[in-house]
Amino acid sequence: MRAETLEVEDGAEPYVSAVEATPLTGLERWSPATRAGRTFVLAACAAGPCRLRYRYALREAARRIDELEVASEEREVIVAPPSTWLLTPPRRDEAARVRFRVESAAGTTFVTGVYRSREAPDAWDITLADLWSSPYSVFGPLRVTKMGNFELAIAPGKMALTDAQIAAWAKRAEAAVVAYYGTFPLKDWLLVVVPGRGRWIGEGKTLSGGGGAVFMRVGEAATAIALERDWVLTHEMTHLTFPTVARAHHWAEEGVATYVEPFARARIGWLTAEEAWKGLVLGAPNGLPRAGDEGLDRTHTWGRTYWGGAIFFLSADVEIRKRTHGRYGLEHALRGINAAGGTNAVRWPIAKALATGDEAVGVPVLTELYAKMGSAPGTIDLPALWRDLGVIHRDGKITFDDTAPSATIRRAITTP
Repeated sequence: MRAETLEVEDGAEPYVSAVEATPLTGLERWSPATRAGRTFVLAACAAGPCRLRYRYALREAARRIDELEVASEEREVIVAPPSTWLLTPPRRDEAARVRFRVESAAGTTFVTGVYRSREAPDAWDITLADLWSSPYSVFGPLRVTKMGNFELAIAPGKMALTDAQIAAWAKRAEAAVVAYYGTFPLKDWLLVVVPGRGRWIGEGKTLSGGGGAVFMRVGEAATAIALERDWVLTHEMTHLTFPTVARAHHWAEEGVATYVEPFARARIGWLTAEEAWKGLVLGAPNGLPRAGDEGLDRTHTWGRTYWGGAIFFLSADVEIRKRTHGRYGLEHALRGINAAGGTNAVRWPIAKALATGDEAVGVPVLTELYAKMGSAPGTIDLPALWRDLGVIHRDGKITFDDTAPSATIRRAITTP
């Protein structure tokens, strides 16, 4: 590497020690770095490429920081993205690439959602821009299985479920996403499963940037019933399909996952159409604007982020189908975004993502809807929409009216 000044993620600097460097040319002449906060100055690197070595107390960092996105000790394994433990140049040149290799001690496996290097298959490459939101990486005695498009890493611990059951659950969730998108848009990603407490599927999180990874916590006493009822894994996998956008537009990432997940599962028979629509009918009111609302970009409540985003994509889906006379739906807009390279592994402006989807279906529905709902509350009459689609919720049950004006649209949304 060639850089006189290196830094580590804010908050991780106390765990770095013994930083030394030597020029790559000539004899090894290791000299210590000088330190200022999270910055390390290496005189040996000032004149040209150099080699670096240092110690990182990763387990101590994981115990003290205890944040999945930075470092977390999960029983016998440590979860920490490369941004935590790699010393790298400052982000002035965000297009600059970092290449790293990891050699694990006996009994320890390393996995990461960062993309493999195309030039060096034993290494991983990531830009400085992506490094600071890089995917989950895990060190420990993992059981790792290649699952075709993704790698499944299961942490040790007692679980009622077998590895085969967990693998089948993961493949089923992947199949749901494929049924909606036509293919799985992100290649070579990582799924990490860690045992947790209880009988159900616990939290799920996604971290992407220069690759992609999903973290899932599965209860030690969870059974096949918990897998059958789970929606979280499909939701998290759906996150991998949409570009990373600015924080103000987080509703778009959560909204697309909230809206697509039940209909993707319905398309493979995991849910009935009635079950898929019931979740939306019950959840959507949480996303309606309230007094003082300033639009999706400016109102960052739970309801507006998840269900307001879902309402946005539901409205877009119905309108696309109406304007194209049933030729296209939201899935075709999202597939167009994927075809243009838009996945959670890359950062896009929200305007680019929506315009790319519009171009794929030939109507500017997403862009127009964003103009109405992005910086203003927007209005949507949910009861009128349900009547138009022929979705009836009565006595806790969903039934359908196939004579409704847009009944064909409703059926198309759950049809592969």
